[in-house]
Amino acid sequence: MSNTPWKPEAPVSPSMVKRLIQARWPDLDLSHLTEVGAGWDHAVWRCGDLLFRFPHQHESMQLATQSVDALRALSERLPVPIPTPIHVGEPTDDYPGSFVAYRYIPGELPAKLNVTIADREALAEPIAQMLKALHEIPRDVAVTWNLPSEGSKNEYVERVAYAKVRAEQLSQTPFAALAAEAATRMDPPPAPCSTDDWTLVHGDLHAGQILLDDEHRLSGVIDWDELHIGDPSYDLLIVYSFIPQAARERFWSIYGPSPVTEHARFLALSYGLAILAQAVVGGADHLVAEAAFSLKNALD
Repeated sequence: MSNTPWKPEAPVSPSMVKRLIQARWPDLDLSHLTEVGAGWDHAVWRCGDLLFRFPHQHESMQLATQSVDALRALSERLPVPIPTPIHVGEPTDDYPGSFVAYRYIPGELPAKLNVTIADREALAEPIAQMLKALHEIPRDVAVTWNLPSEGSKNEYVERVAYAKVRAEQLSQTPFAALAAEAATRMDPPPAPCSTDDWTLVHGDLHAGQILLDDEHRLSGVIDWDELHIGDPSYDLLIVYSFIPQAARERFWSIYGPSPVTEHARFLALSYGLAILAQAVVGGADHLVAEAAFSLKNALD
């Protein structure tokens, strides 16, 4: 695990983006094409009401395409907007990935807004409604969408080791005590989630995957590349990382009981440590604040 910020393995330049889009959709007006930003696995560009995601890590080159059918079906089943695939661009001689165009969802990430505790508490209900609808989709229906089924692969144990590394990375920062407490709380890890408790899951649900409107209401849930049948803790972690303790009872009253609450808290700590360490290294102050909040919140 390195202190060096990630770099794209297959970077896409502005000229390449235009060339790839024009080759697939020659009639599309690109005069308003703008770069939105980049995450670890994709670069994102917007053109009007379309959002293009270009994979730029080797392991993510075909990641988005595996969930195209599922996302089209889910967009009609979930009570919150999600990225609906409109077009799929195939690999070319100079670009090895499949890129996908989605319908644009207006909104902003919580880390870039002045989100209050009251705002977070108010979001408990719509997040619970969304996850209840997602997790109650029958497995036999989800299987028809050709999604993978994944176990924990002993990942909880690995996450304890990673947590100690993250705590060490943060040991000379103002977050040293917070990181150390989080790593300590993660050890020992819970037993892997039983396959009997598996559901259809977003698979990577944290504050960086939700969009809020101008009044800080939930306007969308994004980045569904990890969509699969598996451990619901990877979605329910948001209960402990984002929703304040005072509003969790409201969440569970809507969502219903869950056998994986401690698994979800464990993952909230794991995600918080990873995001905080990366944000500190990268100097992303807005992400630092949100990650630090998520750790403190998960420890409550």
